[in-house]
Amino acid sequence: MRSLVVTTLWLLLPGFLAAQSLPDHSMFDSVLEGYRYGSLVDYAALRADAGALEAYIVELSKSPAETLASASRPAQLAFWINAYNACALKLVVDHYPIKKAGFPSSFVNSLKGVPANSIRQIPSTWDGKFCPVAGADRSLDEIEHEIIRPMGDPRIHFAVNCASRSCPVLAAGAYRSDALDQQLDEAVGRFVADADQYVLDRADSPTLRVNKILDWYKDDFGGTEGVIEFLLRYVGESDASYLREHRSIDVEYNDYDWTLNDTAVFGSGG
Repeated sequence: MRSLVVTTLWLLLPGFLAAQSLPDHSMFDSVLEGYRYGSLVDYAALRADAGALEAYIVELSKSPAETLASASRPAQLAFWINAYNACALKLVVDHYPIKKAGFPSSFVNSLKGVPANSIRQIPSTWDGKFCPVAGADRSLDEIEHEIIRPMGDPRIHFAVNCASRSCPVLAAGAYRSDALDQQLDEAVGRFVADADQYVLDRADSPTLRVNKILDWYKDDFGGTEGVIEFLLRYVGESDASYLREHRSIDVEYNDYDWTLNDTAVFGSGG
C-alpha cells in the first residue's frame, strides 16, 4: 500500500509543480510581437483580438503568491514588470477608444494639460484595483510603488510603460529572469539613444535635458547628482567625459506628453 501511495504521488508531482509554477511569459511575447510598433501600440487591433492578452492576464492571476515570493529576485522583478505592462495594456484596451473624462475630472485634467486621448482620462487610472495578479486585484500604483520600486533597481523606470507618448518604450519581448540584467540595461540604452528622452546640450550654458520621469523619481537614483552618475554608465564616452567634467551641469526635464502611444494617432512608424 505504501509503495502504491508513493508511486501515485510521483505521478501527480509533475502536474502539481506545473500548476504551481510561474508563467514563462511567452504569451506576452505574442502580444508584444503582434501589436507593438516601436514606441507605439496598435490598440484598435489589440482590442479586436485581445485573446492572447486576456489569456496572459489569466496566467498572471493564477500565479501563486507563495511561489512568487519564493522565486529568485530576477524572476520576481521580471514577473512584476511584465504584469505592470500587461495591466496597463488591459486598462487601455478595456476603455478604448478613450474619451474625455466627465466633469470634474475633465476640468482637472485640462488644468494639468492632460490630452483627451490619454490613459489619465480613465477613472481611477492609477489606484483602481482592476487587474488580477497573483491572487489579488491590483492597481498600477500598487504594482509599481509597493512592489517593483521597493526592489531597489532604478532601471525599472525605463522598463515599465504607462501607455503614453513620453513613457520609455515597451520592450520587443517580455522580461525574463535569465536575461533580466541585460534587458534592463538595453532599456536604459534605448532611452539615452532617443533624442526625445535624453539630450546633452554643450552650448554656452551646458544643459542636460531628460525625461520628466527622472525628476519624479530622482530619489530612486540618489537625487539629481545620482541621476547623472547613473547615466554615465549608459551614454557614449564623449558624453560621459563631458558630464564628469561638468558635475554641476544644469538639468532640465522635458514636459511630459500624456497622449496615448497609439498608432492611430502617430502612425505605425513611431
